[in-house]
Amino acid sequence: MSSNYSLSMSGSKVRMQESMLAVEIYNETKDWSEVRRRIIDENLFQLNAVSSRKRVTGEIVKRLRTLTDAELEFLQGSYGDDRCAMFWVAVCRTYQFVRDLSEQMIAGRYNRTIPDFTMEAYDAFFEEQAEIHPELTALSDEGRKKMRNQVFLMLAECKLLSEDARITPLYPTPMFKNALDPSRKDDLRLFPGRLI
Repeated sequence: MSSNYSLSMSGSKVRMQESMLAVEIYNETKDWSEVRRRIIDENLFQLNAVSSRKRVTGEIVKRLRTLTDAELEFLQGSYGDDRCAMFWVAVCRTYQFVRDLSEQMIAGRYNRTIPDFTMEAYDAFFEEQAEIHPELTALSDEGRKKMRNQVFLMLAECKLLSEDARITPLYPTPMFKNALDPSRKDDLRLFPGRLI
């Protein structure tokens, strides 16, 4: 268990389209500083405010840096559930809170044949975690609501939750499992159902 949760999910969404552009630049350059410079200087994400460019780019790079070069190479050529699964791995490696939620509430509920994940279930999980992680109690009501919305947006974008709050398992190809860092096979526990 980590000592503190990082709660700065400033990117708000997975932003797959922008992230894929960052992956492509990284796979060409193998240099995260160059990725950041090009995206911001050339406004590749088409964001008007420089502060927004920096914030969104910083968030995307932070998540993608959790992936190995081999995982990033795989991600560049992936699509469908493979792509969603690898992006979810990056999010969960970045945010221990989301990882715990994914293992315990998304995979856990689905594997216990509880087919949904509602805002009420999220709030109950949040309260349980706040007893272990007091940094959660420091969030304002607005900050707490924003964090919940961000988590639900990311779950939906990675196709793990439907519009009616049903947990939807992914079906990545065997290549996804093979592409995962061998030292991080525990990432398979993030997903509902049994992965290949």
